[in-house]
Amino acid sequence: MPREIREEQKYKDRLLKLIPSEIIAAYLILEGIIPSSSAKWGTLIVSVILLILVPFYLWRIQEVKRTAQIIVTTISFAVWVYTMGGPFQEWDLFKPFIGSIILVLWTLIIPIVVNPKPQTNP
Repeated sequence: MPREIREEQKYKDRLLKLIPSEIIAAYLILEGIIPSSSAKWGTLIVSVILLILVPFYLWRIQEVKRTAQIIVTTISFAVWVYTMGGPFQEWDLFKPFIGSIILVLWTLIIPIVVNPKPQTNP
């Protein structure tokens, strides 16, 4: 399973698998094509749809079966959206320094907290 974290993986490899890079890329593309006149609702709708999509994408496309990894990766998407401003900025709920703090702490902590699935020997 390409996205599922495993015991033998190093910190960096675990971190990369806990960040939904494809969904973040989709968000950035969609945010870029939303007209500024529709940014308030457009970024909110896109963010909510993609947030709902993350667990299904991980489960069906990336074949991740561990609930903890799916939950943490979904939260990671929300952290990245907040850090980039997105709908939070449009609704005046964004503080750049808070986004930076959350992103740094989240990025440092999640690969340590999310334990990999133990390997089973055949």
